[in-house]
Order: sequence, then C-alpha cells, then structure tokens
Amino acid sequence: MGFLDKLLKKENNKQEEYKEEKPAKRIYQRLKEVSEVDYIRFELEEKETHIFDSKVGGAYYVPRDQNLPVNQKTGAPLYLLAQINFEQILHIKDFPEKGLLQIFISGDDGVYGLDFDNEYSQSGWCLRYLEEVPKLVDESSIYKFQYSEDTELPLEKDTTFLLKAHLDKQVITMNDIHFDEVVDTYLDENLKEVMQDDEVMDELNDLFTLIPCQMGGYPFFTQYDPRQEDSNEVLLFQLDSQDHILWGDSGVGNFFISKEDLKNKDFSHVRYYWDCY
Repeated sequence: MGFLDKLLKKENNKQEEYKEEKPAKRIYQRLKEVSEVDYIRFELEEKETHIFDSKVGGAYYVPRDQNLPVNQKTGAPLYLLAQINFEQILHIKDFPEKGLLQIFISGDDGVYGLDFDNEYSQSGWCLRYLEEVPKLVDESSIYKFQYSEDTELPLEKDTTFLLKAHLDKQVITMNDIHFDEVVDTYLDENLKEVMQDDEVMDELNDLFTLIPCQMGGYPFFTQYDPRQEDSNEVLLFQLDSQDHILWGDSGVGNFFISKEDLKNKDFSHVRYYWDCY
C-alpha cells in the first residue's frame, strides 16, 4: 500500500470514528475547539497561611494609608472572602502579573453585602488592589475579623483555606450568557438539531466540568447568568459552596469585570453576584 493510500485510509477511519461518536461528544468537541480558554483553577487546602498568600478567609493586611474596609451602611468591618497574590499564580491573559487583590464582603446584613438592585455598588462589600506587596508587615497593619452572634457569612467561623493555583483550560459552560451565541455561530445545523434531544443535552451536560473555585474562564450559576448578551464582562473570581462554605442554600458567588478595566487594573467597577437554590 502506497503512502497516499495509507493517508486516505487513515482519514476514512477518522471519519468513521467521528460518525460513531455520540452526538453529545461531537458537540462538546466542537465547543472545545472554538471556546476553550486558559484559566486558573484553585484547590482549597486547610493549612496555615501567610498574610499575603492567595487564600479564602483569614486575617488581612490594611496599609497604613488606608482605612479599614467597612460596610458603608452599618460601619461594621468587612470580612476577607478571598485574596489573590498574582506573583503566586501563573499568568493568564489580561490579568495582573503582580500585586494583591483583596475581596471583602459583609457579615452583618444577611446577604453578604450584595445590593441586588445595583450589583456594582461596593457599599456593603469592596475590592482593593495593591500593586506592590510589602516585604515586611507591622502587626498593627493586620486585621482579624471579629465575629458576633449576628454574623452571617458564607464561610464557617474562622475558616481559612490556602488557594493552590493550577493553570488549566476550560470550555464554555452551558449557562454562560454567551453559550447560545457560540452554538449558533460555530455548530453546524445537524449538531444544532440533535441538541433538541433531552437525552443528548443530559449527556452533554455530564461532559462539562464545573470548577468550585477559579479565576478567569467561564462561570456557572444555580439560577442564571446576570450579565447581558452584549456584555464584555469576564469572570474575575468564583467561589462555590463546599465543605465549610455555604452561599445561602448551596449557592455560588461570582465577581465579573470588563476586559478594559481588567487590563487597566481598575477594580472600581466590578459586578458582585451570588445566587442559590
């Protein structure tokens, strides 16, 4: 058998294998080809953390030239939901290469600081970004959140996790606001037609991996994506309910930022959203 004959046979075999693949797998493979992006997947480890580690919960650093972050409606200090030290993670496009991003939420209003009428309002929560992380820290610049009987947070009292970062790739999730647009644009009519089958959609759903904690990539929700279809907001950070973490009734918390603001390291206009069952 000549070289061209072998090549033709190999191609025919590929086509036959493709035809034999389940429709759900073919759909997923096509979505992977057109939507896969780099993102940071975090493992949550119960171990001691440094004040500047990437982590969930715990004590946090307040620069001497800044005030303690507080709920502007109640005056109560905010809780450190998470912080990311960008020098501890591999770089992904548009995200900072250095500095410390701190995400604070409220524990004294029953909704973790979120204003459901204005998800950009940082009155009950806030983000702070420090471009330079100091080498030495005075004890007076470290704040440890004080719990009260009325404190309500998605994390159990005194819960702290070290965030161990992994660079990975992710395919668009099914309830991402842009999922239908990607399907309409990149899938052929045959694949779109088989997506009308509930069994195929169930099998397709099983192929997606939902990540409990991540930066970048594609979000998921218990209800729906709050962004508009023409939104250019990307996922900044996501934390799902898991051991010692519970958003309402097994919900998930998300933070979104426009691509332009992310590139400019401007965290003043971020959308905070969480939903639950």
